Amino acid sequence: MTTVAEGGAYDDGFDLLEPLVHLAAAATVRIHAPAPGYAMGGILEDSTDGDAAPRPWGSGFFIAPNWVLTCAHVVLNSETRQEATAVGQGAREVAVSFSGGTVAGVVEWAEPLSRAGTGIWPAPDLALIRLLEPVEHPCVWVSERSAKAVSGKEVAYFGCTEVEGEIQDFYGRCTIRGGLGQDGILRLGNEDEMPEGVSGGPVVDLTRGEVLGVVKGRRRGLDGGLAVSLVQLRRIPMPAAQVQTETDDLYQRVIHAHDRHHADRQHDVRSLSGTWTEAQSVIRATAGRALTPGQRTELLGLLAELPPPTSTRALEGLIALVHRGHSPMVPLAPRSWREGMGLLYDLRSGTAELEAILRYAVLAATAERPYPALSGTERGIWRWVEATAAAAAVPRHVRRALADERESRLHSRAVTSFTALRASASGSSASGVSVLLELVPRGWEPDRYDWRICLVHGSGGLEPLAEDFGGTALDELPQRLSGSLTEAFRRLDEPGRPAVLQVALPLPLLGLPVHDWPVADGRHPVGALRPVVVRCSDRSAKESAHQLANRERRWQSVHSGPLLPFTVLDCEDSRSQPLPDIGALRTLHARTLPALCHSANRHHTARQDIVAAGYGVALWRREPGGRDWICADFHRGLQWTVRTAGRADNLPDTVWRLRADTSAGIPEAYWSKGVALLYDDPTRPLPETDEPLEAP
Repeated sequence: MTTVAEGGAYDDGFDLLEPLVHLAAAATVRIHAPAPGYAMGGILEDSTDGDAAPRPWGSGFFIAPNWVLTCAHVVLNSETRQEATAVGQGAREVAVSFSGGTVAGVVEWAEPLSRAGTGIWPAPDLALIRLLEPVEHPCVWVSERSAKAVSGKEVAYFGCTEVEGEIQDFYGRCTIRGGLGQDGILRLGNEDEMPEGVSGGPVVDLTRGEVLGVVKGRRRGLDGGLAVSLVQLRRIPMPAAQVQTETDDLYQRVIHAHDRHHADRQHDVRSLSGTWTEAQSVIRATAGRALTPGQRTELLGLLAELPPPTSTRALEGLIALVHRGHSPMVPLAPRSWREGMGLLYDLRSGTAELEAILRYAVLAATAERPYPALSGTERGIWRWVEATAAAAAVPRHVRRALADERESRLHSRAVTSFTALRASASGSSASGVSVLLELVPRGWEPDRYDWRICLVHGSGGLEPLAEDFGGTALDELPQRLSGSLTEAFRRLDEPGRPAVLQVALPLPLLGLPVHDWPVADGRHPVGALRPVVVRCSDRSAKESAHQLANRERRWQSVHSGPLLPFTVLDCEDSRSQPLPDIGALRTLHARTLPALCHSANRHHTARQDIVAAGYGVALWRREPGGRDWICADFHRGLQWTVRTAGRADNLPDTVWRLRADTSAGIPEAYWSKGVALLYDDPTRPLPETDEPLEAP
């Protein structure tokens, strides 16, 4: 009789990991310049014109049919940039070689696009290559988990390297020694060699039988190497507009193709090739878990047939229904159905875990859609739920509850679909949710600031996301905050309804041009992509109860009734005028919207007077009005803007549209360049700067 011996092998010499290693190696590729390739046997070939074929820049692997994942530095570093071929709008053509031959591909996404200095490439250091013609090839299995890799876990890594003029496939084993920083960088141990050329290759968890990272490279002067967690793929930019088809979202496009590939391979009983599902079964990858590898593959394949979640926020809300009322906080929020399911693992044990997964499948199959699902897809998931629950002898009352919830959600979706469609078409910002950025000056260090970012939910509850109390220079803030702000936006944005960015600033900083920061996509200022408003963070400590009541009265007035006919307070006939004193400002009608044409760009005392007079909503511009026609144009544009908005609650979206038009080069919006909006809600006070925040 065959038995399992120590070290993961049968006593007849069969290594349990052999199928897994074979599958990972078969999906690993070499990446080089788009020129004649080389023999896969290893010896570099000369091209037909006598020139030497290009050596590989590094490695990569098939993550989905006709998609290769590698490191950004493999395809974009200075040595390879001269050899690559430009395609279309800056896209770069490369070549991919594997056991099936050599095929051209184009770099569809890479981040970052360059490196500053000579250090390691910043996170995520990943790139996706799309093949330009279809080829037959295997794909790796990508982990759906969000958890950090555990130190001491044994992994294998794959790639290629040059040995005495020959290119050879490489395979090594090591352990994970921990992480590096907050950007998903894994430290790999020195148990095996990490030669040049393996960068971009897959890192395989030998316990679970799944790829969890990408080899980043050796650590100079140190043992071992570095890898990038695959969770960092979630940083692929979100579509700006509502998706109409799967190809509108690059991330969903690749992840869905991955899951469908493995489900199809497992269903194809005629093929004699091994599958990742079979390899995971051999090593008992899901021992003690609710689903077998086969059940997991089938369910993920079914979920991949659905349109993606309407937004990250919607997906997290669905997860919260299953997970004790809240969605688990992870550094990068889930984007796809498979990652939502991955967050349910290990939360419960036994039958409870299976019940959670079954309910999640029902919720996903009945969720709102960015576009209709293919006929039969949702019912196919329900049939899987029924069959799996029956086979596992899930109690009848649980199965009945699942059926009732499915029917109720389908009915509710049918009733509300028209309303949701109208809300989406309106293009207004997501109601009640926003991202709050607080900048706190360090009194003992001029021009340096602490900061924190919170998610503000519709109920007003604050959920901390990121913070830094080490002091950041003012001119370094846009770059330092970019990653955290992008993640915050992704968690709250809805298609066509981006979350508002509230920036809480001390009085002297109210003129900070935050709306011009390129923190969203690197190409457009953040104010062109979403509403951006400023708030005063140090007024509450100086306000009396009477002043607070006055501010609340003004706030309610400008939101409940139409704004008064528009008047610029510090400009008449295109000439600068003294701003009324604070006493006079306080006597103005409660529905007055103060606006500054000249004062705000010369000194911040004008803004301070507006704040001190109890105004929570105000407009000003940073750029001075030089010529009369510029000044008049500004007045005319503001008057039209205020009339169009009607009430103060419409101003954040109205100003956003102006900034978007200015960024798009629409001349009629040029007058609004530099316009800032104070929008400081007294009914939602800011937390104290030293007040700890807890997740709701």
